[in-house]
Amino acid sequence: MIQIKDFSKQSGFSIRMLRYLEEIKLLVPSRAENNYRTYTSQQIEIALQIKELQGLGFQLKEILDLNQSKDSSHKDILINVLQRETEVAEIKSETIPRLRHLLEMLEGCNGNLYTCLEEQAPSSMKMRTLAGDDKFRRTAYSIPVLRTIYEDHIAIETDIDLISTDLMKFGEFIEKNENELQVFSILRESSFSFGVNISDDFVEGFKTAWKKFLPDIDMTEMTEFDNQDIGQLMGQHDIVICTYFKYRDGNEGWIIVPYTPIYAMAGHR
Repeated sequence: MIQIKDFSKQSGFSIRMLRYLEEIKLLVPSRAENNYRTYTSQQIEIALQIKELQGLGFQLKEILDLNQSKDSSHKDILINVLQRETEVAEIKSETIPRLRHLLEMLEGCNGNLYTCLEEQAPSSMKMRTLAGDDKFRRTAYSIPVLRTIYEDHIAIETDIDLISTDLMKFGEFIEKNENELQVFSILRESSFSFGVNISDDFVEGFKTAWKKFLPDIDMTEMTEFDNQDIGQLMGQHDIVICTYFKYRDGNEGWIIVPYTPIYAMAGHR
């Protein structure tokens, strides 16, 4: 049996992140007589698979769905992820070839997605870039629904002046960030937002604005997450919407939100 400290080193997940994965029942340890968490060597492989799927664009909720569904449902879950990745191909291209390869493998066997992950050879695959860096960091305002949300709703409900709103990779964001971030759970599907100088009034206004489009959205602050933990909550290739703003009193702040909730909301409009 492996204690949580050693499991953290072997899996690459921080202790706080492992506790969170336990909370959402994605990676649940056993409890020793002293109530300490203990893991098995097999769970190291599970942790590495979670990381790999995150890197391909799967959200934690989707990985949980994989584990709780029949093998026959894996294809549908994979197709949904591939569709979402394709929709944002202009700014997020690394994962699409591998997702298509996995789908071909899944269609040609009677196994499940985890079997395909073990059998594929990513290093032999050609990863084609669909868009250059000059197109990647385009303004999020070119997406009409974002302009509506941020200009007509969030700016009003949160009583702020918007400075800029851009799309970027989560990995790029977390690598360059030097601030201590506030972390918020924003959807039951284990989606998160991060920010600096986020006031209670901003939280309430943000929820009010978003609920007009996503009724299930919430914004509950999560404590005890440091920047290392935050880097593991999402996949490095996930696209985030980074918004800089100024309060009426002159103080500035910013918040990032995953692109996936925008995609989900836009798909139902």
